[in-house]
Amino acid sequence: MGLNPVADVLKRADKVLRSAETALGNVDTTLATVGTTLADVDGKLTTVDTTLAETKVVLGEVQGLLGDLNEKLVLLDEVPELKTKLDAVLAALQKG
Repeated sequence: MGLNPVADVLKRADKVLRSAETALGNVDTTLATVGTTLADVDGKLTTVDTTLAETKVVLGEVQGLLGDLNEKLVLLDEVPELKTKLDAVLAALQKG
């Protein structure tokens, strides 16, 4: 310590306070960055929500189309049996 111990303590306290002020400034900058990042994330989540809603609608349409296709496939499966019956009717009509 120098000749004036109180002055030395005050100088050290001033240095510590300046360091603390710099650290608080860094914290403030970091918090601002985090706030901006969270806003960006929120925007992206909104986009994801919208996309999911649109996808749900499209999947519903696809499900409906698959149901229609299934009904047509069932009808196609019946074609050979119907052809056999029609051939039998045609043969009976030609005989008769």
